[in-house]
Amino acid sequence: MKTRIVPALVAAGAVSLIVYYLVTWIAVSPVDQRGSDFSVFYVGALVIRDGQASHLYDQRLESQVHRTLLPPDVTLQHLPFATPPTTAILALPFSFADPQTAYRLWSVLQMALLTLAVFIAIRAGPWPSQLPRWPKAAVALAAMAGVGSLSFVLLGQLDGFSALGLAAAYASWRGGHRTRAAFWLALLGAIAKPHLALGLAVWIAARRRREEMVGAASGLGAALVVSIAVTGFGGVAGFVSALGTDLGQTPAASTLGAAGLVASWLGSGWAATPITLALSAAALAACAVLGDRSRAPGSSIEISLGAATALSLLASPHTLPHDLVLLAPAFAWAMACAAARDAGKPWPGRVGGRLLGGWGLLNLCVLLDTGTSSAAPPGRVTPWALAAIGAYALRGAQRAGPARVRLPLALQAGSGSGDGGSVE
Repeated sequence: MKTRIVPALVAAGAVSLIVYYLVTWIAVSPVDQRGSDFSVFYVGALVIRDGQASHLYDQRLESQVHRTLLPPDVTLQHLPFATPPTTAILALPFSFADPQTAYRLWSVLQMALLTLAVFIAIRAGPWPSQLPRWPKAAVALAAMAGVGSLSFVLLGQLDGFSALGLAAAYASWRGGHRTRAAFWLALLGAIAKPHLALGLAVWIAARRRREEMVGAASGLGAALVVSIAVTGFGGVAGFVSALGTDLGQTPAASTLGAAGLVASWLGSGWAATPITLALSAAALAACAVLGDRSRAPGSSIEISLGAATALSLLASPHTLPHDLVLLAPAFAWAMACAAARDAGKPWPGRVGGRLLGGWGLLNLCVLLDTGTSSAAPPGRVTPWALAAIGAYALRGAQRAGPARVRLPLALQAGSGSGDGGSVE
């Protein structure tokens, strides 16, 4: 009975947060639904249905279509369509429902995808065979209860696809299927939010494995072929040109990557850009080191891939609170590693307890940063937390040398041989 107390407390706290998120989501008004981030994908789907797919990134056309969804006496800021063409294609089935119903169904789908991603990570993780189901259930709920999940579901965002791709890639690596792993990571990252996967792309490249390069190229190619087939080359070119528009739409100081850290201290002055680029480059370089060191016998795929995900979010020019749901599956598989390290001890054990505390601290940082865009010290704190995750893993990799990666104590987990639990 005592072994269930801590998991029960963790689960109870997580369930309370999830229920709060759902209640808040239910209370979203029809007007806010029609002006949510999902409305951008919905408008894009309508443009495709109207036979104007090649004009998917025409802001005047988008604005006209968006206004038809709003009550006559309501004016909301138009959000430009700046995601890959595949996001409008994914929203196409939902465009046959009215905007409110479509918003609800889309949000349910995204939460289902995130739940599936966490489940896959839990199932594939290296849990000790003697560990009961209660801690696994508590970890799954804690992962789903991250602060980013609230804005993720309220805005009707699409990070569920990216989270699923990350979890599917991890499970494939654990099973020794490297080509499939890179394919899922590239495909589901490219169709939704490729800017969040820059560091992961560097990580894969630094691993220098032919089969993974083939898998990643196949995933990117599949996303590109679908985009061209639906929108033509003009649509793909429109996406590239729209990237700058999206960056200008959101104040840099409200983002949670390197750009947000710099802008929240220095504003948008002349010094901000070079410092941001330098920090982002440093995060990408750290991903390269982690990828290179992950080739060493006995290194952990869980820690290397998880840290690369955090650094990829740090390097991204447009990381927002809802994007932090990508770390939910990474937290789940890291807790499995911690349980393996603490095998034989009451859960969560020393390593697992530290990891739980770190997850709580990270989410506290996200909570403090959510909705904040002021340019004054101490600025955004989430980037520091993301950098700390990468720094601990990187320090362990650098200290160990190429023969073996020694993991930081707070994140260290069980190791094995090969990519089934660790990386060669």
